[in-house]
Amino acid sequence: MRSALVVFLMSLCANIFAQPADWVVVPSAYEFSMTVTYTISVDGLVGAGSENVAAIFDAAGNCRGVGPTDFLASNGYYTGLMLVYGNQTLESGLEVQIWDAELDSLPTCEDQLDFVANGIAGSLSSPVVFYGVYDPLVGCTDPSACNFLLTAITDDGSCIYPGCSDPTACNYTESSPCYDNTSCTFPEAFLDCQGNCLNDFDGDGICDEFEIGGCQDDRACNFNPEATDDDCSCEFPFYPYDCEGNCYLDTDGDGICEADEIPGCDDPVGCNYDPTATDNNGSCTYCCYGIYDIAEGYGLDIVRFAGLGTDNPGIVGMTTYRIYLTCPSADDRVLSVTGSGGESTFIGSSSGFYQSDQGALLLTDIDSTAFADIPEVALDSWLTIGLDQPGSGSELSASPGIWSTLFELGEDLFIGGSSGDGWSLDSTTSDAGLAGEDLSVLLGQFTTAGMFEGTLNISVLPTGESNPIQLTPLFVAPPCGCTDPEACNFDESNTYDDGTCLYALPGLDCVGACETDADGDGICDGDEILGCTDFNADNYNPLATDDGNCEFNGCTYLDATNFSPESNMDDGSCTFELESSCPTDIDGDGVTAASDILSLLAVYGVQCQ
Repeated sequence: MRSALVVFLMSLCANIFAQPADWVVVPSAYEFSMTVTYTISVDGLVGAGSENVAAIFDAAGNCRGVGPTDFLASNGYYTGLMLVYGNQTLESGLEVQIWDAELDSLPTCEDQLDFVANGIAGSLSSPVVFYGVYDPLVGCTDPSACNFLLTAITDDGSCIYPGCSDPTACNYTESSPCYDNTSCTFPEAFLDCQGNCLNDFDGDGICDEFEIGGCQDDRACNFNPEATDDDCSCEFPFYPYDCEGNCYLDTDGDGICEADEIPGCDDPVGCNYDPTATDNNGSCTYCCYGIYDIAEGYGLDIVRFAGLGTDNPGIVGMTTYRIYLTCPSADDRVLSVTGSGGESTFIGSSSGFYQSDQGALLLTDIDSTAFADIPEVALDSWLTIGLDQPGSGSELSASPGIWSTLFELGEDLFIGGSSGDGWSLDSTTSDAGLAGEDLSVLLGQFTTAGMFEGTLNISVLPTGESNPIQLTPLFVAPPCGCTDPEACNFDESNTYDDGTCLYALPGLDCVGACETDADGDGICDGDEILGCTDFNADNYNPLATDDGNCEFNGCTYLDATNFSPESNMDDGSCTFELESSCPTDIDGDGVTAASDILSLLAVYGVQCQ
């Protein structure tokens, strides 16, 4: 029954479509069949023909399958369904031929089909495409066209472009050989395709759906620049305040009226931080230690006494600091600074401490005259308790040890926690250890070019107490130093520049060596003086550092009787011996005659070499 129906359909197709007469299949001659869903492309235009026909032939010329593309699938292609027949379960290389109904002709088709018994090739959503072309080198060369022909190198003006099949689009195309709905353009919401509002009650060109109510007066506090309709909601400020309740005159924009500003350092990390300051006047300083709180009202105050950043120039490149213990009471007394009870005393610097040749470990051991008259002595690193001037002071003493020797050599001061060493003041003979009116006690002076930090173990007798207490304050160096990468002592860990940058002299590096010294003579290339350095030369230059061309004057002609092999500059002093006793015998015949005159005339006027 199925075979008879197929024969009927194929015969009907053969009668309706005008494809070649031999495009007829005899299904009963074959044992197997496969289903092919296909569409046809002619000169690059896929699925445009509703009456095009495809046929399948074997190598013997037998038609194995034929059918028209008369079904418009959802993908927009005219598609056909064909039964292909065969007597083998697998057969490859079947020839595909195409009939172009529009031109009633057969374009070239090089496609082939592999036969698979009971197989299925293609689908309505993704059909097999059979490609036909009349001239592969002529056609549409625009890749965006529906009929773009990849092989074409000559455009024949046949390009057909896809249309939009969406009826709601502004560029809707009712009929097109191909569609690309990504090209569809639609009006914006509430607008027509000409960009006009669908609803505009007040005729202001703004659609009713887009109207924004609000205050349109730009002097009002609630001015809305987005508003398109004024709704009488404007609110205005009351002088002298603005809409936010702030004063009108606020130059720096910090929210504080100018009349209420308090100038000063408002940076909490600044040395001179003023918590009441509201206007930073550029007075902040950062490279200081300040006071380190300990406990029970005590603190450690590190003061920059001299050197960089102070009126006293001090030792070049160094800064002198003094350490004070601050106390809560004037009658608090400092007894000693030691290493004891497991608590060490350590005061260190990244570059060591300056020690004057005329200085001493204890302040009281320094010569008072030198201390007063010589800055280098006054800035020596020393230890004390309360006393700030040298002189006789046997009440101030220090236990000798390796710690004091190393410190006097400029090394770090370190007193181990179990050594019992340190420096102290005899409280029975001196009141220098009392805090006094300024509530502070000087513990030592330290001069250094580097970072300065440490911890101390201080014995203090509080007011009214009979037993001393031990305080172990810790202080750390501020992140200050040289911040200029071009400087010799640049340290990237520094946050603030303290003016200590040191630079190499022109032409030298940071260790004093030449940046360039081509001849390695220890004189920088920029300082070299070119000249003759040979003392015996006539042009000897005693200032020359780089040997130039020396000149030795004399006779430089080998034939001269006074030839000088050492000379390189001829001074015109050469003398010669004549080889003949008769210099007028030009031709050398031993007689001065007319022939000699003629020989001379023959070369007269010739330039000598």
